[in-house]
Amino acid sequence: MKVLYIGGTGEISHACVEEANRAGHQVSVFNRGQSARLLPAVVENIVGDITDNSAYSRLAERGFDVICQFMAFDTGRVQGDINLFSGHCGQYIFISSAAAYQKPCQSHVINEDTPLDNPYWQYARSKASCENLLLTAHAEGILPATIVRPSHTYSTRLPSTVVDGDHLAWRLLRDKPVVVHGDGESLWTLTHSADFARAFVPLCGLSESLGECVHITSSEGYTWNVILRAVSELLAKEPAICPVSSRTLVSYQEGWEGPLLGDKSNSVLFDNSKIKRLVDGWHCRVTLAEGLQRVWTHARKRIEAGYRPNPKLDALVDRIIKEQTAN
Repeated sequence: MKVLYIGGTGEISHACVEEANRAGHQVSVFNRGQSARLLPAVVENIVGDITDNSAYSRLAERGFDVICQFMAFDTGRVQGDINLFSGHCGQYIFISSAAAYQKPCQSHVINEDTPLDNPYWQYARSKASCENLLLTAHAEGILPATIVRPSHTYSTRLPSTVVDGDHLAWRLLRDKPVVVHGDGESLWTLTHSADFARAFVPLCGLSESLGECVHITSSEGYTWNVILRAVSELLAKEPAICPVSSRTLVSYQEGWEGPLLGDKSNSVLFDNSKIKRLVDGWHCRVTLAEGLQRVWTHARKRIEAGYRPNPKLDALVDRIIKEQTAN
């Protein structure tokens, strides 16, 4: 099939492009061409900006069988895609987010029928609104659509809480304490991008997936304490983990409300029965230890190349730890 990836070099999409190429599809990507990540030589790289209407609108003329939209985050972009690609593609796959599921969780086991209701995070609410637009367009015969909801999917970035993975590694390597939200015992699901891609690519052109919403995640869960210790062990460091309640963290930094109260502070496990029915035999193969080792090959290069965290953010983390451990 002729498959277009809008994006194609991100933490999730790059692995999907590689997997689609291995599956024998004729793959094109549309992005700004600024990523250092290499694409397979046979992949067509269409350089352009998604905000450039002239360049973007020409994609519809290409008549792709499948369009995989990784770069839409609001209803304006999705409605524009509905208008543009209607009648010009056989399937439009929208990358939503498992963050859109109901928070606080009414059940720790989430399936695709779990309501989309996240009052803490605008990003999640926007993704849910995009889904509604697309499902309506599909039901009205305007654009054949499939909704895919990833959870925390990693490839080159270490999993972390409060700060990003490179910042976490930087602190650990300097024997600085690190923060965990709550008591660190909430369950979290990590999915390696290679596993995600092996489920995602077979959905392309799959008639049974049209009009459906499906999440693609690991079925396992780890506490954040386990995750942070696994990262520390990889770096041959003994972690000093400082637990701080999520609401206290948000009082220091309002921007953490969505990622914490609307996501990471909730214990979540996923029922993957649906994706396993659609893609017979699929299951995650990459273990946590193996996945972190793969990620560290990328993160270590950035650290060794002179990575430095945002000094204001690092100072804030130091202040939080000092004030929260004072008593």
